[in-house]
Parts: sequence; structure tokens; C-alpha cells
Amino acid sequence: MARKRKPLVVNGVTVELDAPGLTIIERSNGEVHQYWRVSEEARARGYLPRTVRLYYDLATMAGCLELERRCKLLTNEMLAWLGDPEGQKKPVYDGTIAALIRCYQTDKNSPYHGLRQSTARVYGDWCRTLERAIGRRRVDRLSGQDIRDCFLSLMEPAAPGGAPRVRLAKSCTRSMLSILLSYGAELGLPGCLDLAQVLERMILRVPQTVKRAWKAARPKKTGMTYDQAAAIVAEGMRRGTRRHRSVALGVAAQFELTTRQVDVIGYWERIDRTVGVEPDSIVDRGQVWRPGLRFEDLAAGQLDFETSKTDTRAVYDVTAYPLLQIALAGVPCLERRGPLVADDSGMPVRRRHYWDLYREVADAAGVPRTVWNMHARHGGATEAQQAGVNLADIAEHAQHTDINTTRKHYIVPSVETSRRVAKQRVAHCQAKRNTP
Repeated sequence: MARKRKPLVVNGVTVELDAPGLTIIERSNGEVHQYWRVSEEARARGYLPRTVRLYYDLATMAGCLELERRCKLLTNEMLAWLGDPEGQKKPVYDGTIAALIRCYQTDKNSPYHGLRQSTARVYGDWCRTLERAIGRRRVDRLSGQDIRDCFLSLMEPAAPGGAPRVRLAKSCTRSMLSILLSYGAELGLPGCLDLAQVLERMILRVPQTVKRAWKAARPKKTGMTYDQAAAIVAEGMRRGTRRHRSVALGVAAQFELTTRQVDVIGYWERIDRTVGVEPDSIVDRGQVWRPGLRFEDLAAGQLDFETSKTDTRAVYDVTAYPLLQIALAGVPCLERRGPLVADDSGMPVRRRHYWDLYREVADAAGVPRTVWNMHARHGGATEAQQAGVNLADIAEHAQHTDINTTRKHYIVPSVETSRRVAKQRVAHCQAKRNTP
């Protein structure tokens, strides 16, 4: 039998709290911690949260009454869950950021379950970072200044002397927190709509000193050149194994078609009740392969597919890309079926293994380590821009829905562009002088 809780004394009056689930712990240093805990049955059935940290002023009668009300509310939610046959899936919101995150990730109707698994992993990382930073704070008690403090705190280097984590701070506060609050507002959860509106109107500026330190630590934007791509293709074909030829095919496709790595190699997704498996799907270790490029897609000389990220339709004349044709020509006829990027057994190459293979081939080809596999797509877009191709055409070729994305993130600044501009300006000036 549980030990009876020691009565509280408020202003000389003994108070018997009617607060089911309450645990009060007095530390040796005098600190008093308040917790609400689930019952043993709820814990055994997997109810979450198992513990809720409480913050009430036990020196006042008003604080004690608020504590009672809070514990009863949490207990009633737990009891409702225990009596619900679908309770295993029912999220519980206790008003904190941590609970909002838990609801977003466990609610069967949440948009979180519509994300691709690679995106869900990134969102999960951002959610864990937010939970560590402000997970215990109540949504309805957070202000814009609290969000700004969180933004500045997350920006601090992970280790002394390290680079500021500007990208992480922006992603967690501006993107992930906004997604969470929008989800909460959709369900009418208290405080979510008001805080979402505050966040939407906020300007979160990076301090100049931090911005300078961040830019100094960032590597310069690099685009793979045609010569580097050709060297990787040649080295992959020279090695002669299927997995190395796959690197040649992957780089050639990313560079020539300016398409994403995931659209070339595909991705693996865990099989569960929400993930369907077609009869002809490739399945391995409880995961199903979501197709990237296949040899069958290129057999007719024309590639017509929808991108995985934006569902943008893209159509290519495969015969118009010499480097891709060289890589395809080096593939034995018996291997020209199934995934374009495969290991020696013919199974699709997993993402991390593909990165390792790329680095192995790129090192052997003499390509600097600053040139990553993802830079093949950037390099193709930059080469097109240097050739004078219209920016709108480059954006469409790269499957971008916003031309500013192409201009800002995919076109690498080069001296050739400035030389071309200077040459045209000089020619224009000379023509004006020669005009009578």
C-alpha cells in the first residue's frame, strides 16, 4: 500500500490535498519538486506521459487549489484513456511543449504520419532539440521573448570554440515550432493559436557577431564541375564492379539531369500498417524500397517521372546527355534491369552506403573532399547558367517550383559569369563610341 502523503501546512493551517497521482519530493538542499505520476496499470499499458513535472506555489492556498485541479485533470485524462479501447493511440495534451510534440508525433490523424521517413527523421531531431530547450514550458505561458531567448540559446555552439548553430536555431524555432503550433491550433489546443500568431509576426535576427562567426566557419559553396563528374564516372566504370558502376550512373544522372540524389537512388521505408507493399515491390529486412531511377525508365530514351519532394513532373531526352550515355554504355546487358543504383547482388544501395561508395570513387578520381555527392546537382545547374541558359529553364530542369530557390541555393558564383558580363559591357561601350 502506498504511504500516505504528508499534509501541507499553509500559513499555519494544515491542508489535506485531494490531488490523485501527486508526488512531492523534498531535496536535501531544501528544494521541493512536484510530480504527477500515472498509475501502475496505465504505465504497464504504455500510457504517456508517465510523469509530469508541476510548478505551483505550495505556500499559498491558491497554489494548492491549482495543484489539486491540475492533478485531477491529468488523472481524468488517464482514466478516460484506460477506458477507451482505442486508447493506445489517443494522445494526451497537458499544456506543455513536450506534450504538444508527443501529440503531433503520436496522433494517428497528425500530418506527421504523412511525411516521408527521411523527413520525419529530421523533424524528430528538431522536436527533440525543442523538447530539451523548452519542453517543460506551458504553451499558454510562453511569450515572444521566450521564443527569442530559445532561438538565441539554440544558436550557441555545441562545444566551446565551435561554430554557431544558426541553421539549427532557425529550423527549430521558425520551422518546427511553427508546424507544432499550427497543428495545435487546428485541434483547438489552448494557447497554440495565440503563440502561432506571435511567432508569425516575429523577426528573428541573427546578431552580427554570431553571423560573422557562422559565415567564417561555413565552407564555401561548391559545385561539382563537368571534369570532376566525368572523372568520377570514368573511375567508377574502370573499377568494373556493379556497385562502383552504380556510383558512375548516380553521379552522371544527378549532374546531367540536375535531379536529387533520392530521386536517383530511391529510399527505404519501414513496413507498417500505414505503408502499403505492392506485389512487385523490393522488400528487405522489414523495409520496402521506394523506387528511384530504374533501367526500365530509361529504356525508351526518354525519362518521364515525378519528383519525390514536390511531385513535380519532369521529362528528359536521355540521349541528349553525353556523360549519362557514357555511364549507361558501360553497363553489361544482363544488368540493365531493376534499380539504376544497386549493389553487387542487384539490391538497391542504401543511402549511407552510397555516400561511402561515392567518397571511395571520388577520392580515387582526385576529386577534393569539399565536393560532396549532393554538389553534382548544383554543378549541373551552375554549368547551365555559365552556358547562358535562361534561369527559368534551369529551374524547370532542376524541378524547382520557385525560381528563387535555383538562384539562391543552386547557382554557385563563378568568375566566368562576371567575365561574360564585363565582356558584354565593354562591347556595348565600344559600340556606343563607334556610333557617329
